[in-house]
Amino acid sequence: MAKTKTLMLTGILALFANGTLAADLPAEIYQPAQAQTIKAEKQNDNEFEYKAELPARSISVSALAEKVTAHAQKQGFLSAKSEIKRDEADLEFKRGRQKLDISIDLEANGKIEYQADLDWEDDN
Repeated sequence: MAKTKTLMLTGILALFANGTLAADLPAEIYQPAQAQTIKAEKQNDNEFEYKAELPARSISVSALAEKVTAHAQKQGFLSAKSEIKRDEADLEFKRGRQKLDISIDLEANGKIEYQADLDWEDDN
């Protein structure tokens, strides 16, 4: 019984932690369903980095790339680069002075690593 309560509490805390990180995520960056956030932080005044892992059984690299592309286009970005293979994808989008770089890799451990870097240039 105590073990069940401990597991429930751990699960609730994990959901809360992921929700807290997701709240800080810029709207320009797509957050996949079932993603476990590894890193979500502003690097400096002009850059934000997001890194997550998700189970490969839940989505393919190409399907995730399609979702990321649709999200970026809804945010007003234009595709500047799109290289999609079975086990990896490299995408680049531009919107004015902003650039969104996406890397999706199928790892040997059965997980997909998803990384998004949002950069914007100074007006200076």
